[in-house]
Amino acid sequence: MLLTALAAGCSAPQEGSYEPPRVVEESDYIERGDFDAIRRHGKLRLLVQRRPGDLDHLPRAGTPVESQIRAATRFARSVGLEPVVVLVDRFESLIPALVEGRGDLVVANLTITDERREQLAFTVALDRTRQVLVSRADDPIERPGQLDGRSITVGFGSRYWDTARALQDQHPGLRVESLPGLTPERQLDLLAAGEVDLTLLDQNTLETALEYRDDVRQAFPVSEETGVGWGVRENATRLRDLLNRFIGHRKLAQFEQERHTGDLPAIKRSRTLRVATRNSAANYFVWRGQLLGFEYELAQRFANRLGVRLEVVVADSGESLLSLLRDGRADIAAAFLSPADTDSADGIAWSRPYHFAVRQVVTDRRDRSIQSVHDLSGRTFHLRRDSDAWEEVVELGERIQIPPEIQPVPPGEEPETSIAKVASGVYDLTLADDHIVRNARVWNREVRAPLDLGEPIAHRWAMRAGNDALKAAVDRYLEKTYRSEFYNVVYAKYFKDHDRIRRFQAQRVDLAHDRQLSPYDGLVREYAQRHGFDWRLLVAQMFQESGFDAGARSWVGARGLMQIMPATARQVGIDGDLTEPETNIRAGVRYLDWLRDRFEEDLAVQDRMWFTLAAFNAGIGHVRDARRLARRLGLDPDRWFDHVEQAMLKLSQPKYYQRARYGYVRGREPVHYVRAIRERYQAYILWTDDCWPSCQQSPHPQVAGVTPRSLALPRPARE
Repeated sequence: MLLTALAAGCSAPQEGSYEPPRVVEESDYIERGDFDAIRRHGKLRLLVQRRPGDLDHLPRAGTPVESQIRAATRFARSVGLEPVVVLVDRFESLIPALVEGRGDLVVANLTITDERREQLAFTVALDRTRQVLVSRADDPIERPGQLDGRSITVGFGSRYWDTARALQDQHPGLRVESLPGLTPERQLDLLAAGEVDLTLLDQNTLETALEYRDDVRQAFPVSEETGVGWGVRENATRLRDLLNRFIGHRKLAQFEQERHTGDLPAIKRSRTLRVATRNSAANYFVWRGQLLGFEYELAQRFANRLGVRLEVVVADSGESLLSLLRDGRADIAAAFLSPADTDSADGIAWSRPYHFAVRQVVTDRRDRSIQSVHDLSGRTFHLRRDSDAWEEVVELGERIQIPPEIQPVPPGEEPETSIAKVASGVYDLTLADDHIVRNARVWNREVRAPLDLGEPIAHRWAMRAGNDALKAAVDRYLEKTYRSEFYNVVYAKYFKDHDRIRRFQAQRVDLAHDRQLSPYDGLVREYAQRHGFDWRLLVAQMFQESGFDAGARSWVGARGLMQIMPATARQVGIDGDLTEPETNIRAGVRYLDWLRDRFEEDLAVQDRMWFTLAAFNAGIGHVRDARRLARRLGLDPDRWFDHVEQAMLKLSQPKYYQRARYGYVRGREPVHYVRAIRERYQAYILWTDDCWPSCQQSPHPQVAGVTPRSLALPRPARE
């Protein structure tokens, strides 16, 4: 569901931590004021249509309205208010109840229309939907021309009534009938039972129902797509502003991940290679805003060779990398894997080796008692149960008089974490590959590796069995790359260059207490909060613009961290030294805010932001041209990715830009710009938290409802 991450709230609570709001039949007071007046009562009253027959008076779990109630509940608690659901008998009574002061927020999957704007104010869009005609699964109706002689049943006065009557005006042979007390579930039950002929529903509501029933289907859309928002009183400007910031932060931080299992031709058509790995010093991490790691750099070079974008999929703790392959959520798994070091390899193909390692016993540096395998008798190893290191210690125990004990570590714990626990005395011993141990010993001198166990182990990349073209391409690449100059330089960077390893470890975002992305996080947070942006998105944009170089200057005269033109700064009221970080950030964020206001509020929050970033890069005129062209091409002018961005690419071709108001644009630049920022922002979200509204850091840098996280990581383009 689109609202999953939004409803999940700020840090990353377990599902069970959600406490439903209290439900009342009616409010015991009248309040028509803004946020400060609402706060004096200590409650945020959510106006919700009563669902007849529901014992708890709340909508079915998973429906759009239920998800919106969860999100509104999270918002209320985040600002110190008790969420209270106030039930309203009829849909058409919700807005009057709000205006009269019997509630503070309409939560009803409410479509944003000009008619409703005359009665209340809307938040930014939570979602986008449209009304659709719904038929039984075996009904062949496919187009409006087949409506004559049919009947549509909806609730009188519901949001579907006017649509049904408009259809009747267009098709006089259509009958419109009404029934009292209809809920979406009741509508579908009557339809499936043959008691009504046809009905209307919001598309997002129907999509939820189709996840668990197959007796109905969508016939065709009957309205234009429009935004869905929460309704507030027109004078509640402060409440609306807080809600908009909450929605914007939550919506931008949720990412959907497609599943597909195609071979190399499909990967090239999608222009994206998805590589699953883990967050560690060996694989992938963020350092001073940069994306680094041996496996990351190896995979990035392979993606470049294929001419596609790299998308890194970082699994959660305990999640099998091979399961991501099997499920179609990744194309390659790359994390120093060996076939024996994983769960069942059914359906998995392995590349040729690209690295070899010997396993080493790791102990505290003061421990000088281990000279041979026999000295391991009675000691305790701390290992992942799903690793072949576990099996190696089991086999060792069969060869010595007193077998060592093995204690399982938490699922998904990386070897570097186990080594750190050995150093601190939490663990007795662990077993790790020698390149990991070498890296760890550089930054942690409290450990030593007195003993090697077994023969060298070959590490390989994993793919789905049957993706033969991809496997062949991987094998060719690894054969040419292994021990090449590139390979040796990158390997030394992460496992031999001690000074660099210490710098990486000291300034890795995921290990830092303050989780700092850039030297300017404090300034960015201040202005991001002031204008309602997610600070991490602005840091990602700043890195794309300047690489955090405050003195950067482009060939056209753009200056500083956000690469602002002096004329642009003056346009938004900033006249000062643009190489001074605060001045530049203030000008950049203010200009971004100005651009955002040029786009409709009922756009999906994400797309409004992507349009804003594209306009920052290419100019708002070119973005408007691209939206108009998208409509002519049959694409969705309200969606950036795979729609307006495709039109933007065409505006560099004469047949298209000659008909555009603002003419030629180098379309690849804004397309790359927006993708790079979004994807770097996704990476930043892995290791930081935006605890709205206080912007205090959380010790759990994860986004609820997003597992695994899909992160595309192109390098920044510099002027």
